[in-house]
Amino acid sequence: MIEALLKQHLAGFRGERILDVGPGYGNFSRVAAAIMGAEWVTYIDCNRDVLSWQIAESDKIELVSDGMLMSLERSALGRIAVRYDLILCQEVLEHLVDAEEVLAALSEHLEQGGRMVITVPTGWSERWLKRLNPGYMKNDPHGHVREFDEAGLRELIRGAGLRPMVFLPTQPHVLVAHTLIFGTRMRIEESTGRIMTGGIRGFASRKLSKLSKLLFCATAPAWWGCLLPRNYFVVAEKNRS
Repeated sequence: MIEALLKQHLAGFRGERILDVGPGYGNFSRVAAAIMGAEWVTYIDCNRDVLSWQIAESDKIELVSDGMLMSLERSALGRIAVRYDLILCQEVLEHLVDAEEVLAALSEHLEQGGRMVITVPTGWSERWLKRLNPGYMKNDPHGHVREFDEAGLRELIRGAGLRPMVFLPTQPHVLVAHTLIFGTRMRIEESTGRIMTGGIRGFASRKLSKLSKLLFCATAPAWWGCLLPRNYFVVAEKNRS
């Protein structure tokens, strides 16, 4: 659903440079680049394997890219020497105690009128998974340390000098899959979202996510997103000075 939302809400937006923060093994930077006509993507991650994979995938479509191995701290982000037209900050802020400082630092590297795509888990879905599995995120060094409701996330975004243009609850199929994954104590790599449990449970979780996504997209995705919101999807614009 995120890919469809990017295509819908970045339509008509043009830019040359993208910064993808904590990309994991997702394809969203390349989707955004195709929409915008972007020529360059920079990846930031604390996992060297993720950076290598992302650069290799970008090479396949002849998209120029580079990677920066760093932890997300304001001081480290000062190493960034250029400004970007679009910053992707997806499934990142919930991992950061100092999310306010990091988001403000990222905003400083946006061009005037540039945009940032932010996704975070909804506070409601986090509490649901903790009820199913009291050990949820407790023992992982890259687990979730923050929860966001709509009001708190809007305040954080405004504090970073950004204006929300799109603010949607979404990803109901992910909530369905995560209910199985965490409810049955499957192993998942929190820094990337990669499922580490195989066998019948791994197969079932992938099938459940795929089939529920098909169902939700074919019926009323916006309605399902409001009913079973796993994530907030936000497109925010940098305030013009």
